[in-house]
Amino acid sequence: MTDDEIAPFVDKPVRVTLADGRLLAGTLRKDGDQGHGHVHYAVVSDPVKEGDPPVREVIHGADIVTDVEDASDDPAAVE
Repeated sequence: MTDDEIAPFVDKPVRVTLADGRLLAGTLRKDGDQGHGHVHYAVVSDPVKEGDPPVREVIHGADIVTDVEDASDDPAAVE
């Protein structure tokens, strides 16, 4: 995918499929360009254990994303 295709989903609950087949669910955040040519994104979801910080998985560039779906109807994806 491209940054333009991902942009409408930023700050919304999503399910993200990565090129290696992994599926991530949570709120999609833009995480900056880190100064090396591609935008980083993060999928943030609730902590696994109460009291822990939220789980944050960084995606290094739009090119490893194969699909983004709206997950606003999925309580597990809503941060």
